[in-house]
Amino acid sequence: MPIPFRAALRGTLTVLLFAYGGAHAADEVWPYPVVRGDTLIGVRDRLLQPGASWRELQRLNRIKDPRRLVPGRPLNIPLHMLREQALGAELLHTHGEVTLLRDGAAPRHPQAGDSLLQGDRLRTGAQSSASLRFADGTRVLIRPDSELRIERSVRLGSSPAVDTRLRLDSGGADSHVVKQPQPRFELRTPVANLGVRGTEFRTRSEATRTLVEVLEGRVAAPTLALDAGFGALISSERAQAARPLLPAPQLSGLPTRIERLPLRLAWAAGDTGTRFRAQVFAAGQAERLVLDGVFEGPLARWSDDLPDGDYELRVRALDEQGLEGRDATLRFTLKARPEPPFLTRPRAAERTADDSIVFAWTHNAAAARYRLQIADDVAFTAPRVDRSDLSGTEQREALPVGLHHWRLASIRADGDQGPFGDAQTVQRVALPPPPAAEPPQTSDAGVLLRWRADGAARFQIQVAQDDAFTQILTDQSIEQPQWLLPKPAPGQYHFRVRAIDADGFIGPWGATQRLEVPQTLQWWLLLPLLLLLP
Repeated sequence: MPIPFRAALRGTLTVLLFAYGGAHAADEVWPYPVVRGDTLIGVRDRLLQPGASWRELQRLNRIKDPRRLVPGRPLNIPLHMLREQALGAELLHTHGEVTLLRDGAAPRHPQAGDSLLQGDRLRTGAQSSASLRFADGTRVLIRPDSELRIERSVRLGSSPAVDTRLRLDSGGADSHVVKQPQPRFELRTPVANLGVRGTEFRTRSEATRTLVEVLEGRVAAPTLALDAGFGALISSERAQAARPLLPAPQLSGLPTRIERLPLRLAWAAGDTGTRFRAQVFAAGQAERLVLDGVFEGPLARWSDDLPDGDYELRVRALDEQGLEGRDATLRFTLKARPEPPFLTRPRAAERTADDSIVFAWTHNAAAARYRLQIADDVAFTAPRVDRSDLSGTEQREALPVGLHHWRLASIRADGDQGPFGDAQTVQRVALPPPPAAEPPQTSDAGVLLRWRADGAARFQIQVAQDDAFTQILTDQSIEQPQWLLPKPAPGQYHFRVRAIDADGFIGPWGATQRLEVPQTLQWWLLLPLLLLLP
């Protein structure tokens, strides 16, 4: 009668299947190399557990004389008979909030290089991680929001066999178990016990289920064995059938140099799924996980600060069960510092008629100087201005009429230049030309002054008694290129006109004109004398 799955999970013995052929853990042996002078009793006293029988070794190896062992001939010793030597694990790396919980001691934040003992627990917070290395070279990466306990870590006798047992109570762990002659590695969760050899696999432990994805080798759980490229969901009720891992997404469109924070990375959606896990590692250091997250859609965004440096992005798709597929990887460089200053003047897309423009920006405490570029094209292929010696926060530049693009970067005292900020545009526009006067016309109503429009939207006309226009009689804004001076009294009058374009830019005054009205005659009976002042 088959054993129910739940009963198997509750059992004290876990049947382990291995990539090397299927021997049970209890049948494994270590071929101890016999040296001159060895006896079975001496081997027992040095290597075996207290109470172990040398006669069992004699029987297993079919030895006639226990006091005469042949040097160089291997003595097969069952691993379960070997004396255990407690081992520690080395903490390779911590990132963020990592807490060490040890019985009888206050919780503390461990540092890279610390030794962990049997019974120790590591707890990681949000966007935090830790990496461990065991005596046989096996490495385990503990992901954010996880808790892992070292239940057992021993060497069996003086053999190379290391027996490691971990418990992942919550969160995720990535394990890389090295291939050794007799490695024994077991990872337990609240609902499954996983036995492996020479295997790379990922595990996530949730309240009522465990998810396993095998990247290399084989992982075995009760009633289930997973080969490389397959994953499975194991619940407290049953194990789902193994299923192939989703293929890696395509990251070919992503940049390899990033100059902006917060980090935002988008890739092609493809047909690999709608949910993705994205991770950022220090380049070439698989144990240094610095960012992690699951995202709806092909876009990863993190608000966390990230130092400048070289990194590796890993992205994988999630299927409907939550199993994570194969990784796509991309190396990239982050160079976001020193950050560019904020641009303050001119305003974005400002239009100005000034022949020289003042460019201004905020002060960056990390900058010793700034680099200003002004170009006619958005790509800055041939900058009209390229100055990297500006220690102040403003610079005046004479520019021709047209659209100009400008941007700034900060430079540290040691010459390290940060990225350029987002470019802005400023447009220098030509002022409307001064209106050219046309001959006036007289009528019973007065004198009609006229001038050419030349595309102006409106005009400003001033009439004064003096040529300095300190005694202004009239100051009007009009839309038509003409203005009527109604029946002026005898005297001298000075006129000037300037154009205003549709954007409100005001051109220069045209030439001042003078009108003389004689005192002895009625003005409308005479043709007024209209003179241009020099």
